[in-house]
Amino acid sequence: MEAAEIFNTFFSEIGPNLNKDVVDADASYTDFLKGTDKTFSFCETSPAYVYSLLSKLSRTKATGPVNISAKLLKECPDLICESLSLIFNQSLRTGTGISPNEWKNARVTPLYKNSGKRNDPSNYRLISVIPVVTKVFERIIYDQLYDYLLQKNLLSTHQSGFRALHSTVTALLEATDSWALNIDRGLINAVVFLEFKKSV
Repeated sequence: MEAAEIFNTFFSEIGPNLNKDVVDADASYTDFLKGTDKTFSFCETSPAYVYSLLSKLSRTKATGPVNISAKLLKECPDLICESLSLIFNQSLRTGTGISPNEWKNARVTPLYKNSGKRNDPSNYRLISVIPVVTKVFERIIYDQLYDYLLQKNLLSTHQSGFRALHSTVTALLEATDSWALNIDRGLINAVVFLEFKKSV
């Protein structure tokens, strides 16, 4: 129990502790975003879409604190898709996060990073396992937000992370292509690589 309290205190204070050393910038994050006159709002989902998401679940996905396995949900999507879509739509419609409280919990495990002292909490990272049903709801929200960003052309062309058909490989291909083009033009490439690390 004492170890759990130490981890809880350490990780809950990381944000405020890091924020103390952050200097206020003159620019706002909105300066780097494209504007749009189109507002976003969530749409209700359908039982058919919930059925398709349940059917695609990996049987080996971690169960989470509710103890309803992905294997069980995958076996009977036709029996539960209607009920789940009603719960999901109530939450989307009201924006109040209406859902069973158990769906909002996560099983959190500190994982040692294989470097540094084991008794130092900063040498651990947290792994959170949420209920499988919550993952399905997350996917519904993600798909709607992502579709909006794509349709309104709000994502940077240089954004490779967290995008379908994009990865560190596509980011590197774009960079090396740009460097090769500069070399062909007789220009010099200057590259700065930054690695961010949390330190408290």
